[in-house]
Amino acid sequence: MKTLPFLIVISLAVTTGIPATADESREEKQAKLDSVCEVARQKKLTPMKKKFVEECVANKELPGRDECVTFYADYGNRMGGRTALFYDLPECVTAFEYQQSSGN
Repeated sequence: MKTLPFLIVISLAVTTGIPATADESREEKQAKLDSVCEVARQKKLTPMKKKFVEECVANKELPGRDECVTFYADYGNRMGGRTALFYDLPECVTAFEYQQSSGN
């Protein structure tokens, strides 16, 4: 199947910083970069959340699994004075730098 490598290259090109096309607005480009950032963050956060849920269930910290899942559902997000986790990932830095750029 020769189309798969081609699609992978195109997908990587779209998500790794090739400048926006004339048809793509700055907002659309920012939305794509933000989405790529969130996917990368969730890849890091998901196993951590699962680990905490399993510990919560094993240690009977809450009445049941559902409560543990709910308790850790927002783990890694900004809460109170605590900053969100993993916005230092390269995908998130790219999104932030694009947001801060002048649009040239």
